[in-house]
Amino acid sequence: MSDPILKAIEVLNEALKRDPLAITQLVNLRVDCNTQLVNHPTIQSSVYHGVSKVGLLGLVNGIVGNSPSGVIGAEGSIERDTGQFTVIRQFVDLRNDKTDIIV
Repeated sequence: MSDPILKAIEVLNEALKRDPLAITQLVNLRVDCNTQLVNHPTIQSSVYHGVSKVGLLGLVNGIVGNSPSGVIGAEGSIERDTGQFTVIRQFVDLRNDKTDIIV
């Protein structure tokens, strides 16, 4: 497979099938980060309760992507109060649809 984004999605989905709880916890884990990381052109970070944070998908998107909005997303359900996934059904290619699908 020559497309690194499709390869990353394939590996993420394989990992999700093998251990959905572990992968969901990893995706939900976000750590504090500094302004230099926030200003990276392809790594995604977000502000949570006034603190800049970066997570696994933000970093993976920075590695394989070329877009500040990301190329890999997740389909699943979230807890509205925390914004964290309760279930991730699959990882998806966002090159055609630039928003995560949350239901």
